[in-house]
Amino acid sequence: MKHWKIVIAALMVAFAVNFSFAGPVKNGIPKGWIGSGAIATHYESGLDESQGTPEQPAFFIAAKQDTVTDDFAAITQVIDASAYRGKIMFFTASALHIGDLGGYEFWIRTTDEKGTTSIASSWARKSDTWEAVRVRLMVPANAQKVELGVGIRDKGKLLVKGMTFNEAQPSVFVPESKPIANKITMGPVTGTIQNLNFSD
Repeated sequence: MKHWKIVIAALMVAFAVNFSFAGPVKNGIPKGWIGSGAIATHYESGLDESQGTPEQPAFFIAAKQDTVTDDFAAITQVIDASAYRGKIMFFTASALHIGDLGGYEFWIRTTDEKGTTSIASSWARKSDTWEAVRVRLMVPANAQKVELGVGIRDKGKLLVKGMTFNEAQPSVFVPESKPIANKITMGPVTGTIQNLNFSD
């Protein structure tokens, strides 16, 4: 009898160890992206394979209990605008927002050498299923920088996967809103668009 108790106890320890270290969640900001707002203090962020795949996990931002009204968290990346000037660009993704409070936002923002900005964004609240997000912007001919951004306001948890950034058809129209981007100072150019699927 004692022998079986030892075997069962060993199996339970092995199961607990494997369960603890085989989890699909990796905390942190994905390669190529920069965190803004309260992402380091009032929010948690990371990659979740269970909501995507090991090759293309979903990114998440989740509010902590001490998150307050008007808090926000975002990830952005800034690239040289040369390849996109004069083009209508489309930023797309799949998004899921869990929680009754707050909401999420995607945006494209450009700035020129005088600091003039152009911006398009998409704002939404709670979603019961994964939803398609589309943001469209005509990049000005004198644009110097292009910024892609994903953010969450107030409470809840945002999951994002399947992002793309491509030239759009002129007939597509997406209404604008007041974006989180207005609260963030655009950073320096970091290179070309990278890691939209959070695979690195």
